[in-house]
Amino acid sequence: MISQKNNLIMNLGLGISFVGIALYDPLGLLFTGMGLIFIGIGLTCIYFGYRQLNEVEIINNAVESFEKNRRK
Repeated sequence: MISQKNNLIMNLGLGISFVGIALYDPLGLLFTGMGLIFIGIGLTCIYFGYRQLNEVEIINNAVESFEKNRRK
């Protein structure tokens, strides 16, 4: 469930970035700022989706090592 959520966040970020590129490139000066905002939001979603995935793995490893040490 958690990995599916992270994949969704990362794919959403990628899609938002592509929308930002589409707004930034051909539509001229009016939408340049909007394109940059969309690209920034998309890259932020990708970063936090990746970061959250790594934090979950780190926490799981810490809990498992704590349980192993406690049993000894």
